[in-house]
Amino acid sequence: MNDLYNLIKRLGSLRKYIVLLILRSPFEALRSWMMACLMKSTFLCIETGNLEKLLSECIIYGLICGGLFFYNGTIWSIYAAFATEIEAKLQKMMLCKMMKTSLRKMGSLFSGEWITRLNSDVHGAFVLLNGSLNIPHAVVSVINLTLSSVLLCRSSVQLFLVTWCFILPHLLLNRRIVLNHLPKLKEDSQNALSECTSAIKPLITEVETILIYDAGNLMINDCEKCSRKLMKINVNMHIRNAFSNAVLQVLGLGGYLVIMFWGFNSIHKGTISFADLTFSFQLRGSLVAAVLMLTMCVNNIKANLICVKRVNNTFNE
Repeated sequence: MNDLYNLIKRLGSLRKYIVLLILRSPFEALRSWMMACLMKSTFLCIETGNLEKLLSECIIYGLICGGLFFYNGTIWSIYAAFATEIEAKLQKMMLCKMMKTSLRKMGSLFSGEWITRLNSDVHGAFVLLNGSLNIPHAVVSVINLTLSSVLLCRSSVQLFLVTWCFILPHLLLNRRIVLNHLPKLKEDSQNALSECTSAIKPLITEVETILIYDAGNLMINDCEKCSRKLMKINVNMHIRNAFSNAVLQVLGLGGYLVIMFWGFNSIHKGTISFADLTFSFQLRGSLVAAVLMLTMCVNNIKANLICVKRVNNTFNE
């Protein structure tokens, strides 16, 4: 994470970035809490037959929901303008750095390597800072996970423990299958992309020379070889991520069935009301969704940190 800190500090936007992340973070947690409270209040009103209170509850929560979405939309609009500014600034800084690089240094690397650094690596760094399912959503999911866990534990300790018994195996499996391999695969992918770009460039800029020496098939075979190498690495990453997500869905469904049987027995014994069970179910769903989002964010962050590292290495050369 030192590479990320150094990049944000180099851009001169560290304080503003942190403030915007904090302002964005509470939306999902507050919305999940509000929906759980709304479901509980609704079923309590239905059980007691209090239609007047049901109407007032729906109006109040509707107004709160509207205000919450208005706040989130306002913050998003400010954040979008900031993100656009950051992307343009990063590309400009990267281009200026390359233009100041000595010819000897430029010639020591393939042209495809420089093109990849200017485009793919900069894009990866930008996605890490501002893209979907990266740092911004990781912060949102951590806040949502914390609040949902606390509220669920207060509502039902048993349900909280059962939920985490099905979540922890997924986290351990994701670490072993995805997180331990993703940085190396992402680095290999970026290197393969550089080789692929270098192989394609002569087909565009040196067409006459290739035709004179009848080297078309040789160049095309070289491009095909590089493309297949890049494809295999990317497919490997996608398979690992897909397997991790599939395991979470299976474990989530298993936990859901266990909690349903537990809730049925608890309602039958009179130890919990249907409204309280609905409240717990909503929090449990929010918790599982937060874990899924956080897992995907961590996987993407680990991959995109390689791009940040390559960008910093270019600035330090």
